[in-house]
Amino acid sequence: MWRLPDVEYRDRLERVRRRLSLDGIDALYLTSAPNIFYLTGYFMIQTERPLAVLISGKGNDVLFLGPMVEKGHVGFRSRVITEEHYYFDYPGEEEPMVFFRKVIAEAAGRLGLKVIGMDNPAGASGFWGYKGTDLSSLLKRDGLETRKVEGLVEEMRLIKSSAEVELIRESGRWAARAHEILLGKIRPGAYDWEVSLEASLEASREMKKALGDDYMPLTDSVPNFIGFRGQVGEYSAFPHALAAPRPIREDDVLGSGAGPDVGGYRSELERTIIVGNPAEAEKRFNAMMKLREAALNAMGPGVKVRDIDAAVRRTARELGLMDYLRHHVGHGLGIEGHEAPFLDIGYEGELRPGMVVSCEPGLYYPGHGGYRHSDTVLVTSNGIEILTRFPTEFDELRVFKR
Repeated sequence: MWRLPDVEYRDRLERVRRRLSLDGIDALYLTSAPNIFYLTGYFMIQTERPLAVLISGKGNDVLFLGPMVEKGHVGFRSRVITEEHYYFDYPGEEEPMVFFRKVIAEAAGRLGLKVIGMDNPAGASGFWGYKGTDLSSLLKRDGLETRKVEGLVEEMRLIKSSAEVELIRESGRWAARAHEILLGKIRPGAYDWEVSLEASLEASREMKKALGDDYMPLTDSVPNFIGFRGQVGEYSAFPHALAAPRPIREDDVLGSGAGPDVGGYRSELERTIIVGNPAEAEKRFNAMMKLREAALNAMGPGVKVRDIDAAVRRTARELGLMDYLRHHVGHGLGIEGHEAPFLDIGYEGELRPGMVVSCEPGLYYPGHGGYRHSDTVLVTSNGIEILTRFPTEFDELRVFKR
């Protein structure tokens, strides 16, 4: 089965409980969707409706608090959540935080909870439009102490287990297969989204067939999506372009990317693809490859993260290309597309065995295009291992050669 076993979630919960005990906290209230998934295997579509889990530090109790739209879905996704508590909808006749207060107060009396750690003392994020009473203020009226807890789960997520690495490795295999399919479908006159949808459908069908009936994405909707994200020609000079207004043309520089969900984990594989023979393309491509080489050579266990970004900047300065940098070297990978550590000159910390990061220094030329490969890199006890294997050289990534 392409997902983590329940025992891994239970082990994670036990690690949380040990940490709570050390910090004098009786329960942990979580609203972060990635962190909830990490600890329970349950993932949801986030909306304005508040949703949280309460993890008791004094037993095996894991309480779900959320809207009725999730009823039935929770048990389908997770087998470590022990109680489910639902309100009908937001804003509702009773404010959700008032409902949450009642559930938590009852659980506190029953389980002997006095100090509640919270990743969000308000109880819910206003990002999606939620407005309501501050939950921590309500809990204090019940005699409960609340404390802001930051980084506990994120710190756990930094080092991947062998099971997590295997899921990311499998994602990398299918990201490479998606790129093989994509290269065969690129053609002048087609829009990037046409090529993307055609390749994604074929790659997803093949992946589903190979991984079997029990495979499904756990944090996404499509098994194997590969696309360009609007990085077509001059628009590929925008590192985070969303769409391009025109079709692919000969002599375009394209940026592709894939990272399929396997067990809720994903790799990142991106390539610079050359259509025809754009002016200056090979020179600029090879300069990007020198930045990539500098980054990979700098990586390893015990290396300060900021030194990796510094190595790329140093190489860019030597090449006279600092004006064409737009971002740092990379970021952590796992449940989220971007997570710690962030390979940036301002990041404190070092690479440790078990960390999984992207390596993606890029160069972006306004009016021409962008050049960036991204690979998924595992830090090992004696070096690094690239988990995404796909051609990297200029001629290997050219289509419609003339």
